[in-house]
Amino acid sequence: MRESKLRFWGVYITGIITLFLLSLHFFMLFANNMSFDVRTSPPVVNEYLSNTAYYALLGLLLVVAFTHGLLGIRRSMYDFGLKRGVKDVIIGGIILLIILLFFYLTT
Repeated sequence: MRESKLRFWGVYITGIITLFLLSLHFFMLFANNMSFDVRTSPPVVNEYLSNTAYYALLGLLLVVAFTHGLLGIRRSMYDFGLKRGVKDVIIGGIILLIILLFFYLTT
């Protein structure tokens, strides 16, 4: 895929989708008049996460924001003139690091 198309479909569209999903997330969090302590209490958090649609939106937000961030890193490396193999190794290392951190923090 050409760089200009990847920049448009990858970076711009994922940025717009991230902005939309993040605004939905903030709306769900701040639509009611609860204090921060009440909003982050286990019963309230469990109630929010029991909503399957909201849980799916959080997962989608995570995936889209992660993709947007990695494409931004890729674009920055492209601007620095790194070769394709070096870029692939760096992005692969970042993905591996995040996966390892995920499993370390969730166990």
